[in-house]
Amino acid sequence: MKRTLPLLLLAAVSACAGNDPQSTANGVTRALYDDNVAAVQPYFDDSMRPQVSRASVGVISDKMHAMGTYNGLTFLGSDSTKREYTYRANFSKGTANVVVRFDPDGRLAAYRVFPS
Repeated sequence: MKRTLPLLLLAAVSACAGNDPQSTANGVTRALYDDNVAAVQPYFDDSMRPQVSRASVGVISDKMHAMGTYNGLTFLGSDSTKREYTYRANFSKGTANVVVRFDPDGRLAAYRVFPS
């Protein structure tokens, strides 16, 4: 049975993230893996930033570290109607699916991670 991490983050990506979905997904995933709240928060707008806490980032980081070293993302698919992209996060001891969804302006509207 797959366990879903309790992470559905709605927000806007900072301007520095650009419009490349994989770069955005990788940036957020790397920052979460690194347990770096300061690096995670800039991806989100002012209304969502307070919801990105040290505790929530730490829980996700711990679960990712249990899967070993983070080795980047592999594109799995997309749904252009939803503006949603799915990637496989590759770790030395396993994988997880990462799903990002963008709003009509090209900003991140959701980030979900599902360990397998």
